[in-house]
Amino acid sequence: MRFLSIPEFSKSPQAVLSSLAESENIVLTNDGKPTAFIIYTDESIFEEAILDLRKLKAKRDLLDLQMQSIKNGNSKMTMDEINAEIKLARQERNAKSSS
Repeated sequence: MRFLSIPEFSKSPQAVLSSLAESENIVLTNDGKPTAFIIYTDESIFEEAILDLRKLKAKRDLLDLQMQSIKNGNSKMTMDEINAEIKLARQERNAKSSS
């Protein structure tokens, strides 16, 4: 894995992309912090790569929700409390759609 700053990438993006090999990934950094990945793909693996990226994003989103739940104290809710929240949300949604 190669690390490259955004200014370095901006100087010659075509050269960087041309040198990208199947086994290499590039991490773009901004002020030394990871910002984005550049990964190799081609037509034969493109759809699979997109699916893998979507799965990764879904996992990250789920982890974010779990962390928010812990931070907000919602992770300690009982099933009865959860069901009551769901019932209330559905009642509010139905009331909005009726008006």
